[in-house]
Amino acid sequence: MDELYKMILVDDEDEVRGRISSKISEESGFQVVASAGNGSDALDLIEKHNPHVVLTDIKMPFVDGIELARLIKRDFPTVRVAFITGYDEFEYAREAVELHITSYLTKPVTQGDISRFLDKLKIELDNEFKEKYNLEILRRRYEQSLPLIIDNYFTSYLVTTQSGRSEDIENLKQHGISLDDKKFILGFVQTERGENHRDVVEYEKLKLSVRSVIQSILERHEYNFYSFHFNNGIVLVIKENSLNFMRKVDSVFYEMVKMVEQYLAVSIDIGASNLHQSFGELRIAYDEAEQALGFSRFLNAGRIVYIDQLEHDRPKMLTLSDTDINDMIHSMKYGTDLEIRNVMETLKLNALRDSKELTSFRPYSITMVNVLVNFSASVGVSLDEMLGEDILEVMSRFRNLEQMFDWVLSVILKLREHNLKNKMTNSQRMLDNAINYMEKHYADSRISMESVCDEMGISVSYLSLLFKKEKQSTFVKYLTSIRLEKAKELLGMTSEKIIDIAGKCGYNEVYYFSHSFKKYTGVSPKKYREEVNHT
Repeated sequence: MDELYKMILVDDEDEVRGRISSKISEESGFQVVASAGNGSDALDLIEKHNPHVVLTDIKMPFVDGIELARLIKRDFPTVRVAFITGYDEFEYAREAVELHITSYLTKPVTQGDISRFLDKLKIELDNEFKEKYNLEILRRRYEQSLPLIIDNYFTSYLVTTQSGRSEDIENLKQHGISLDDKKFILGFVQTERGENHRDVVEYEKLKLSVRSVIQSILERHEYNFYSFHFNNGIVLVIKENSLNFMRKVDSVFYEMVKMVEQYLAVSIDIGASNLHQSFGELRIAYDEAEQALGFSRFLNAGRIVYIDQLEHDRPKMLTLSDTDINDMIHSMKYGTDLEIRNVMETLKLNALRDSKELTSFRPYSITMVNVLVNFSASVGVSLDEMLGEDILEVMSRFRNLEQMFDWVLSVILKLREHNLKNKMTNSQRMLDNAINYMEKHYADSRISMESVCDEMGISVSYLSLLFKKEKQSTFVKYLTSIRLEKAKELLGMTSEKIIDIAGKCGYNEVYYFSHSFKKYTGVSPKKYREEVNHT
């Protein structure tokens, strides 16, 4: 590693910290970026500087070296810990072995001790970084070649005989490719070969550019897909990702046609298969897509042709299908406002298109009402009470679909807002209960986040999230503020001894109380009392 390794020194004796720091030069490969007099302050510095090594004394007040090492191993697992020990600290050394601490400096520390210690530590760190660097190079080379590897396996699968396909399937699975978990549609894309691309090399470059544009569109729409070149075209295997998949993927195919036309000034045609599932149906899906693409040339069917369209001539009907309903419900419950608007806009456009040959949309409206009623019940809202009138009467007044859709969207957004407020109210109530409990039991030195959560029946992670989100603090910091605000009150209002006030505020050691109080207020307890009484 070219840069210096960062080190933090932790020792409760200023002289020891200064002596060790003066013996560490840049020639050693290390630099001391910070130092602390106790384990509590050290944790803050570790979070700030992200050091490679923490060199800490074992015996310290409050948080000793062993406890500090445990906390570092838990919260900063990449940071190495080394100990400064005395000859008589054998029990501490035993615990250090359990924590996998293998580097030590023994007091009194000499320049020779420091040099040997740093030389050994630097070799260990250099080897560690070199190993990580080599693994990173191999990983990058593999990732760079992975698309070509997958292309070859897909191509081999489509062209080889039945007996040779199982090996290709297994190879694809080992590279994380699966067609057995979800349904997929296969699109076969062919690029028009114009006068500017008669040269084979230029045409291949063009196809690579087309594939790049297509892949970027699919990635932007967050599809799980595979693509590869085959039979002078591009094969797209797009996995189903929503209940309204076929309608959405049709829009994406259209976007591909227009984007390639706009940015590459060339036309493409897409043949699409039926929905399939499993590797065993991949060849069938390809044959369907290729057949659809072949029909497009003499049926005047447009740039995008589905094999399903060629097989059936289905009449259009204005219905809200199960897929549409599930799409609505999913977006209402889990989507953003923008996603809800997009789903409703898609439904509206499709309904307007399909309703041209129909004279009534009342059955459609009734189904929509049912969706709203069920959703309102799920969030604990009476729809009629929120609207101030019967919902069926409201729906009966609409004269066109656009009015209905605009009104339905507004109702959905109101219901979601009500649901969000309920969730926020419940979270606030939970946090208030936790804080009330802390304010009643702050004097108990054993109080912890775990004990509060056990009392309230909630998880530690959830309470931690509430403090971070609502109070921009942690449980420990908030508890400390409660205790020290009470201490300020007792110091100003009573003449009790400082040691007694410390005990009443949950501190077993008066020294640690004084240290925490000064860190919180800027002055010692004694100085604070003098200033308050003076004013």
